[in-house]
Amino acid sequence: MKNAKFYTLLALLLMAGGVTMQAQEYPQDLDVIYRSDSVYVVTVRSIDENTFLAFGGTHAGSRIIMKMTYDGEILDSIGLPVTRMEGWRHGNFINGKFRYASFGLEENDTLPLLCVVDVDLEDLSLTYTGYDWEGLDFNHPSQTFLYTNMIYSVFSKDGSLTISYPVDSLWMIDQKESMHLVKFDNEGNLVKERVFQDFKATLTNFFFSAPDSLGYRIILANPNHYAFDCHTLDADLNTLSIVQDAGLVYYSTPHILNYPCYCISEAPCLVNLNPYNGRSYSIGSESLAEDKSEMDVVMGVYDEDFNQLGWSWGLTNPRGNDEGFGMCFGANGEIYMLGWMDIRTNTKPENMYVGLVDEDLNKLSEIYYIPQDYFVGPLDIAACPTGGCIVCANRLEISTDQADYCIFRITPEDFLNVEEAHSHGFAVATAYPNPGEDVLNIKTGLMDARVEVYDLNGKLICKQEITENVTSINADGWPSGTYIWKVIANGLEAESGKWIKE
Repeated sequence: MKNAKFYTLLALLLMAGGVTMQAQEYPQDLDVIYRSDSVYVVTVRSIDENTFLAFGGTHAGSRIIMKMTYDGEILDSIGLPVTRMEGWRHGNFINGKFRYASFGLEENDTLPLLCVVDVDLEDLSLTYTGYDWEGLDFNHPSQTFLYTNMIYSVFSKDGSLTISYPVDSLWMIDQKESMHLVKFDNEGNLVKERVFQDFKATLTNFFFSAPDSLGYRIILANPNHYAFDCHTLDADLNTLSIVQDAGLVYYSTPHILNYPCYCISEAPCLVNLNPYNGRSYSIGSESLAEDKSEMDVVMGVYDEDFNQLGWSWGLTNPRGNDEGFGMCFGANGEIYMLGWMDIRTNTKPENMYVGLVDEDLNKLSEIYYIPQDYFVGPLDIAACPTGGCIVCANRLEISTDQADYCIFRITPEDFLNVEEAHSHGFAVATAYPNPGEDVLNIKTGLMDARVEVYDLNGKLICKQEITENVTSINADGWPSGTYIWKVIANGLEAESGKWIKE
């Protein structure tokens, strides 16, 4: 084993010399703390009560890390080499720095194929530690694009790094795949290896920390039927236990018959340990409609043995697209779930959904960002230490076809106070599908409320109490046309909108 080599990033700042920061050129408002038409943000991570890290890049190919305040002020930024794949999403705070894995994408890269990057939280200086990847049966990321979505890195509290990835020589044999786990100590020396063979090919796997923070969990597809098994491992990668059919539930909702639901599935999904309570949580997208026409955000919660304790669902993009979701954990036990909603067409914008749930996934509140002039695609979410969260997203202005990138600051009051939510540009209830046919669904986190539906002449068509997260109204027999719906809470109109019956 080669000795680990250390690299510092003094010259790499020059690589980002062409980056132009646009954030301060835009007028700031209450709901958007950062906007740029050139620098996009794909991942956000809170540092403390005052600052957070924003990870992204530019259309020119540069990559960048920014240190920002929750008011959107950019305190510092640093450029990154463009020839590497950065594992920001799987990074962790260790010894006062943010640490993530980085993979080279070109043979002539001046850094080793595998590096661990430590980001100094004070001045954003970077330290690269090269790890010896030689002989580990790994196909170069530039050769197999699928691998870039299948590499998971876990940093333990002792500084060790463990990575899961598909075994190159055993890739897709008889429609089965194999996963390789490799563990490095804090100095970059290889200390453990293990291969899981002959699992059903799903083009993905999930690898994350177990509650003791020195063990691991890997979720792999069962080779015999459509289900996923969770393997809990100790620090030496030995199997401690296996939970079969992880994340499988049966459910009944107001708009669905009893049907199997997979909180963990082959669709893109996140499974992470909540550091505040020792439970694990999954979030992904699943079709909750029998005709598979809609995709919904589905969350699951699991105890320390990975037995499922409960599940919940929100809204995501009904196009059948399984992207645009996320979750984060607040220090006070709150959990935020993120998703797209509504159909993207030339005349109807995409909207953003954020749900607030407790550690058991009981709904506390839901808010919806419903812009009139933009398509919005949420990318990532991070909880703020003082409460609430930030969301990074891309936007497309409908009239000009111009794109920009933004970060939303969502305060605790946005979730708990209707007026605050409205002042920050959020709604507290939404109607779907819209347009619809025989069923009008009103989704809201408001309780002790009712929904009223009027025709355009002001005639009351329907009045129904809200007793569930989704109130389904039978619109069969209503004439086609436009209707006005209102949600009344505490004697006041909390939200309203138009619904079109086709």
